Amino acid sequence: MSAITLLERAAAELHCAADQAEARAEGNPLDPWAATAGTIRLVAAGLHPMPASLPIQATTLHEHLTAALAALDELPASEAPDDLPFWRAHVHDLSANVDTLESVTERPPTGAG
Repeated sequence: MSAITLLERAAAELHCAADQAEARAEGNPLDPWAATAGTIRLVAAGLHPMPASLPIQATTLHEHLTAALAALDELPASEAPDDLPFWRAHVHDLSANVDTLESVTERPPTGAG
């Protein structure tokens, strides 16, 4: 796969992850998930400025972040952008932030009581 295609794949995965984070915000722009969705979209735009055009299978937020990292890791060093370590670190940090946010925003199951 070409470097451009791998960057586009990573960005598409990030856009899917952002969609899922945004859904978790339930329309509340002050919810931490809304901020997370925005940050994920910014990183996606840094990798590939065009909207995602690749078909992506529906998976979990974590699987999209993992797939984005995998696409970045597939980039041949000779074709990778100079700032790849910067963007890869951001995706890694997003994954850790999602883990933390999930642990502090867990909601009890509906009907529990």
